[in-house]
Amino acid sequence: MKKRILIPSDFTIDSLFFVIQTIEQSKANELEIILVYGNRSSTSITELLGITLEDHLKELHSEDFIKACQMICHRYEDRKLNIYTDIIGTENANYLHNYLKGAAIDEIRVPSNYAFEKRTKQFFDVGKALLRLNERKRGCVGIIQKTGAEKIERNVLSDLFFNKKWDVNY
Repeated sequence: MKKRILIPSDFTIDSLFFVIQTIEQSKANELEIILVYGNRSSTSITELLGITLEDHLKELHSEDFIKACQMICHRYEDRKLNIYTDIIGTENANYLHNYLKGAAIDEIRVPSNYAFEKRTKQFFDVGKALLRLNERKRGCVGIIQKTGAEKIERNVLSDLFFNKKWDVNY
């Protein structure tokens, strides 16, 4: 059974604790996890034409974040895990609905107690926008709101796998 799960993220190591928790709780044999960051699109024509999605993602991804994602994929390679990142550019309900439909998302997991790090001026909380969408569209996609790991702000790669609270060894 293949499952596509969308998780709001701020592309920090702390946000990956919730990803590991999601993987551990899922019963799917094959998982695709899409981590999304909320960043309102610019109205500047220069930015719209000159700066691509890849440019924004390079700016938001740290080297440790990329390594941590690779380590998670390697750790769960028997589950055929793939992790992708994306940026959602608006809180518009129709856009979000079409994004979820186009990306064939099976499930959305929103950490209820996680404080996202505002890493850009145009940041918005994708999790809250998706919860509002779910209320308006009456459950267009299954949203599971779970308590995640508290933000510890150590942002150290080793903490991801060597934290005593996790039953994970690498």
